[in-house]
Amino acid sequence: MAAAAAVPSTTSTTAVHIRRSNFLSPTSKTTAIFFNYITSLPKPLKFSVRNSNDSSAETVTTDTASEPEPESSLKASDGSSSLISALNVERALRGIPITDVNHYGRLGLRRGCPYDQVPIAYNIKVEELKSQGLEEEELSQKLELLKESYTILSSVEERRMYDWSLSRIGEPEKYTWPFEADITQIQTQLPPPKEPEDEGPTRLVGYFFLGWFVLSVVLSIALNL
Repeated sequence: MAAAAAVPSTTSTTAVHIRRSNFLSPTSKTTAIFFNYITSLPKPLKFSVRNSNDSSAETVTTDTASEPEPESSLKASDGSSSLISALNVERALRGIPITDVNHYGRLGLRRGCPYDQVPIAYNIKVEELKSQGLEEEELSQKLELLKESYTILSSVEERRMYDWSLSRIGEPEKYTWPFEADITQIQTQLPPPKEPEDEGPTRLVGYFFLGWFVLSVVLSIALNL
């Protein structure tokens, strides 16, 4: 009986040791997992760095894509040959040229010429260019320049703006109205001849004042004697 009782006690003790070992083993695993978690903490930092690189790359791409916008705006402004704009009005008021092109000289015209001379001069210049035997591309470019000058000088509004700017160059203190430079407002006909002035009354009045002056001098001398 004593031997039988000892056996169960040994078995229970062994069972207790097994439980302790089983109890300790999860702790070591938990510790290992904890250290692994700590070592894996810097990984999100790598992700943030990559994210900043991606955003910078996107920024560079966006800036590069936005660069051609001024070029397109310049092309749009070059396509219009009209001189009528708020900017040109301000430049003309300050006496600054609104264009560096001599449209009169390009067509061989003098400033202030009549409107009917513009198409004649334009056709002459076109025929001169065609007779020079230029290449098609060069000929097309020069014809476009002639057409630009013809459009400005044949339009009343465009030519008024152009002539007004020419009259304002170098004279910002002296103000002139745009219509003062418009040739349609300038009197082209000679004024009617004046009637001959009757000089008889004017001559009589002159003689009267001359006689009165001589008489006053004679009287003053006589009174002083």
